[in-house]
Amino acid sequence: MDISVLNDQFYERKRSNVLPFVINDAVKILSGANSGKLAAVIAIQYLDSELGYFVEHADGSGDSVVKAKDLEHLS
Repeated sequence: MDISVLNDQFYERKRSNVLPFVINDAVKILSGANSGKLAAVIAIQYLDSELGYFVEHADGSGDSVVKAKDLEHLS
């Protein structure tokens, strides 16, 4: 899918199988250096030809880029 189309869907909050998270979704990071941290999704980015998300950590410790499979929605 074209990144510009995904970007539009991301900011319009239109989730899909390809785009499971959208702007301002509250998430938990499931693996990696920031595992267990809560965060807010702020942008999309491709990582190794896989969709990833730029997230802002809720504890104020900074931002990171995380693959979609390593994120979980918070209720």
